[in-house]
Amino acid sequence: MLYSVMLLGVYITSLHQGLSCPDWPLCPNGFDLPSEKHFFEHYHRVMVVITASLIYATAAFAARNAKPARKTAIIATIVVSVQIVLGMLVVNTRLEPLLVATHLSTGIALYAMTLMTFLSSYRMARKRRESTIL
Repeated sequence: MLYSVMLLGVYITSLHQGLSCPDWPLCPNGFDLPSEKHFFEHYHRVMVVITASLIYATAAFAARNAKPARKTAIIATIVVSVQIVLGMLVVNTRLEPLLVATHLSTGIALYAMTLMTFLSSYRMARKRRESTIL
């Protein structure tokens, strides 16, 4: 899901439609179906909300049940929060180049944290399966 959000964001940037929705957090149509002009930016923002919710839920679960993945999951929640603020600033500053670059770089760091969380969880689950087999 996160990778899809990143690809859609880069696609929007490459089309020079980063300001197709000049208001933040909603596009001019609000929660209604977007017009053709706002389509990609609207769905980028919807996907961000879903993805951030999944990252927060993963961190809540990891904090209670997955000690090996706890640190990276909590770091991911911090980074996704920073990423959302950076997204707001990118729109509000009308695509300030340094902020756009920082937004992309932070997205890559977020992807790394979620990948490390997944790998830690996978290793933990694998160890549990091996210990129950023996």
